[in-house]
Amino acid sequence: MKMNELAKTTRAESDSRIGSMLTVSGVFFVAVILVFSTTDAIPIGVDEGEMPPNIKGESHVAEAGNVWNDFDLYSLFQSNWTEGDYNSTWFVVEFMSTDCPVCMSFSDEIEELSEYWFGRVQFIAVAVDFQFSDEFTSTPEEIIAFQEKTDFEGCNHGKGNCNTRDGGPHNKVLYVDDRDGSSMDDWGVQGTPTSYVLLPNGVVAWNQKNNPGQDLIEGLMEIVPTDGMGGGV
Repeated sequence: MKMNELAKTTRAESDSRIGSMLTVSGVFFVAVILVFSTTDAIPIGVDEGEMPPNIKGESHVAEAGNVWNDFDLYSLFQSNWTEGDYNSTWFVVEFMSTDCPVCMSFSDEIEELSEYWFGRVQFIAVAVDFQFSDEFTSTPEEIIAFQEKTDFEGCNHGKGNCNTRDGGPHNKVLYVDDRDGSSMDDWGVQGTPTSYVLLPNGVVAWNQKNNPGQDLIEGLMEIVPTDGMGGGV
């Protein structure tokens, strides 16, 4: 599914797909684990089987006011993670922009997925600006308003209110400030939204760019086990 189609996915459709895809994900998951269960001598990159560049900056948790904390992606990884360890955290890294119309629409699905996978998958939204456009610029306040879906003029090409985006507050999504585009450049991201699924040891298990026939829901269902999940909806 292409991203413009993904943005139109309704909550009911997503729920139905989650239920039906749970029955076909197990075999693929085992294959992924056998390939990616070690981080020894793994090259740096964003293709499947590679270790992505680190992301450093400041992060914001929903309902934390204007408090931003230091963020280091590598510090979240479990380097000794092994196959069958379901007490670990998988990751979704999504590069997004508060001024991106598709991101405004895709927010509904991000809310739903982050709630469903809570306790098993940590969602990380990397908020970027595009230096080539005056309309794709944001502030820390705008990022927070987008995350929490509160009243703030400036989202969606700088012409809309952040509280008009789809979905509810992203209470289960950690937002990282990458307005200078440093991590976006390191990861080779050309547009937003762009998503990745990482194993608990940090290795890339799914790259949206390399899977044009899939969307994030499908990638998660194939990569992340649901055994013993205590969260979800």
